[in-house]
Amino acid sequence: MSLDDLPSTMTIAIGINFGAYILLAADTRTTYYNPNGGVISYEDDSVKIQKTSMGLITGAGSTELIDRVKKRLKEEDVRNTNQVLSIIREERRLYQHLSGLEQRIIENTGWIFSYLKPVDGNYTLRLATYHPRLGDGIGLFAEHDPAVIFPQEATEEVAKPIGDFLKESIRPFEQFGSLGDSLQYHWSKIVALIRAIRPRCNSISSFLQIGVHTAEHLTGISPIVKDTDDIVSLDLTAGI
Repeated sequence: MSLDDLPSTMTIAIGINFGAYILLAADTRTTYYNPNGGVISYEDDSVKIQKTSMGLITGAGSTELIDRVKKRLKEEDVRNTNQVLSIIREERRLYQHLSGLEQRIIENTGWIFSYLKPVDGNYTLRLATYHPRLGDGIGLFAEHDPAVIFPQEATEEVAKPIGDFLKESIRPFEQFGSLGDSLQYHWSKIVALIRAIRPRCNSISSFLQIGVHTAEHLTGISPIVKDTDDIVSLDLTAGI
């Protein structure tokens, strides 16, 4: 039996809407379990952020279920969140039937994604999430309101400070001279946060990945950023 045949999970995922751009971040650890639920290994080189037909997406929870949804959102011509919700519901039902995973694993799997919404002849960036703990629907996040999907082992004592830290650290885009300056500042804060909570959450890696989706419909995804890297870089390209 290979690792691909075993249950696995992804961990923390973060999204922030700055108006001019959306930032997605995720650690890169995948945890593999034996059939009895015991941890057998970790991999810290998993690509967590991907492009879709609408924008960018990341997630936390069951790796296989997350990737099934990501694949469909990339390959299908998805135009609105109703289609996103329909795909998520379908894949949740199919995957639970095929995998036989415990309901708690399905209920701890969610996605954070970006898209452009037409508004009065223009397009506005949206940051959205789906997570069963928030209800069976798509949740929208206002500017500077961070979206977070926490590791399964994160208690309230761990989760609340994460949200508080992000809210206190976020700075409006207008305070920076460029997108690069804003990105570098917020990346450093997210790095500090994830590395601070890592000792309390074994499923989290100190390696990270960043994604950017701008209001001009430029997107970019960084390579995996290791704990020895001082800066993050990515190339923005037009469209998806």
